[in-house]
Amino acid sequence: TVTNVAPWITTVGAGTMDRDFPADVRLGDGSVMRGVSMYSGKELTPGRLFPLIDARDAARDESMDIYSSSLCMEDSLDPKLVRGKIVLCERGNNPRVAKGAVVKQAGGVGMILFNTASDGESLIADAHLLPAAAVGSA
Repeated sequence: TVTNVAPWITTVGAGTMDRDFPADVRLGDGSVMRGVSMYSGKELTPGRLFPLIDARDAARDESMDIYSSSLCMEDSLDPKLVRGKIVLCERGNNPRVAKGAVVKQAGGVGMILFNTASDGESLIADAHLLPAAAVGSA
């Protein structure tokens, strides 16, 4: 926070940060998705591949709105389908870190937070609650 009580003095704060927080996602086919994250907890087992599940395919029940599960909203994911997997969650409007909490509560081991075309390639590194990375839409 920057403030100034005198109206004739200019106060300047940094509008950008000169640091990156890379968190690349390596897929089973060998491809790499460039991502970012500020997760600082225990990492997933190096070299071990974990199954992926799209959150839309992990809805708690058939009456659940697919839109809610795609955004990893509270109580939207079925623990039987998510347990032990990395969940693909759409960025959307609900808080990004809260999505990870939902995945973790459902038994997921990680999260890939992906942008849609409307989000483009803009990435925000968050301090997630489980291993997670934000990736672009490409």
